[in-house]
Amino acid sequence: MEYVTISKNKTRDTATIARLGMLAYRIFPDTGSINIQLLSGAQEECTIPFKDGEIVRLRDVDLRINIVD
Repeated sequence: MEYVTISKNKTRDTATIARLGMLAYRIFPDTGSINIQLLSGAQEECTIPFKDGEIVRLRDVDLRINIVD
């Protein structure tokens, strides 16, 4: 399992995951969701609830979302 740390204060940002490459995320406070998009290779994206501990699977890799202030 890989971990992605997301700051509540940044509505858009990027991160690099060793097994997946670069990803971008965008927080939608009005819907309480977050969109995660892989930027390397064939692009892939998903939208999940914006809550700490949420787990999403992209390209057979589990990502756990850690939300910080």
